[in-house]
Amino acid sequence: MTSPVRTRAVAGRQWPVALLLGSGSFLVLFDSLAIATALPSIGTAFGLRPGVLQWVVSLNSVSIGAFLVLGGRVCDLVGRRRVLVASLALCTVAGLVTGLAPDLPVLLAGRVLQGIAAAFALPAALSTAATTFPDEPWRSRVFSVMAFAAWSAGLAGAMLGGLITVHLSWRWVFLVTVPVGAVAVVAAALRLPPDTPRQGTAERLDVWGAVLASTGLVVVILGIQELGGGAGQGEAVLVVCVGLALLAGLVLVERRVPHPLVRPGLLRSRRMIGSCLAFGAFCAGYTAVIVIGSRYLQVVHGLSAVAAGLALSPVLIGGIVSSLLAPLVLRRFTTRGVITVCLVVCAAALAMIAVRGHAGVAALLPWLLSWGIASGPIYVGFARECVGDTPEADRGTASALYESMAHVGGAVAIAVDLTLIGAGLSYSATELVSVVVVAAGAVITFVLLPGAHGRRCTVQCQ
Repeated sequence: MTSPVRTRAVAGRQWPVALLLGSGSFLVLFDSLAIATALPSIGTAFGLRPGVLQWVVSLNSVSIGAFLVLGGRVCDLVGRRRVLVASLALCTVAGLVTGLAPDLPVLLAGRVLQGIAAAFALPAALSTAATTFPDEPWRSRVFSVMAFAAWSAGLAGAMLGGLITVHLSWRWVFLVTVPVGAVAVVAAALRLPPDTPRQGTAERLDVWGAVLASTGLVVVILGIQELGGGAGQGEAVLVVCVGLALLAGLVLVERRVPHPLVRPGLLRSRRMIGSCLAFGAFCAGYTAVIVIGSRYLQVVHGLSAVAAGLALSPVLIGGIVSSLLAPLVLRRFTTRGVITVCLVVCAAALAMIAVRGHAGVAALLPWLLSWGIASGPIYVGFARECVGDTPEADRGTASALYESMAHVGGAVAIAVDLTLIGAGLSYSATELVSVVVVAAGAVITFVLLPGAHGRRCTVQCQ
């Protein structure tokens, strides 16, 4: 039996690393919601039309989605610690450039740099967590900390973005992350364990595969965003087709190169594929809750963008609470069982949001909170299954594929939902379509994930 003194010593070494990885996730995700409240002020400062203003958000999300797979593979080849330190440094510099931007081109360049930094930092943090914490209870704990950080970043962005913009300036939405980033860079360099040298023959980065993957994803995401915007449908479809053609070219190239961007064996794992597909279904439902829900509250109930964000905050609050409790539940029951039940709860909550939306904002709050409470174990459980059980040499790539379900999958879900609304489908009917998608995620989880019990603690917890 492990002594209490040894347990406290282990915790004293492990908690700082877990909190550091969580702070990295918080740093790169904070402004994803904070910027929504700052957009009107940015538009006024630079005299921008709404059609131009949306690129302040879009270029960031496009950059993240396009470079995630490349970022994950670079983690595996170069080293996760090196990539995490470098990407956090780039994120810090990008925040400074964006916050001090004298004109629109510099502002947009800063947003692109922030997106690229996030595309490398997110898989680096996830894969570092899985490698640094191979055993329970710390493996579940570190993913719980990272989920807590992600939900907290969203809540802080939604709650503080408006206050920062009103009382300071929109520039401080970006500048406030700079000192945090500087501390995170130094802490990562000092506290994270060194990268383990790769065994066997040295691999080279598949440059052509990386170019095709990033270019194809950029074109697809841009086309999807234009498709969801409701204008130029024919041109948008053509752009999407060009992007898909580039991705098809990627498949052909990957079959011929000795060291592909994504190893074929990784795509044969039922555990990883099931986790990614089901997590993508959950993210599609989350898009319906947040994006479509926000539009519904503004259009139907007449709320401002800030008020709509506050009305949706129970989702983030529930996610924060359940992320902290998720390790206890996942170690007590099977991961497959917990996630399946949580996805069913999310589907039921979204169905009630769809049918009760007309009753007023107060009627939605219990169901929004229910969605959030069910969400914590979903992220923690899928991250543990998808990333934690992948061979160490491929954990960066697996992390990137997992994160891409939230970013690329979210872009697809937004486009589909907005296209359905543009075609005349009601908000409620669109949300009910997403209910079916989330329910399909529950089925995928139950069928593809193993039913064995979650790993037991190898270190006694206090």
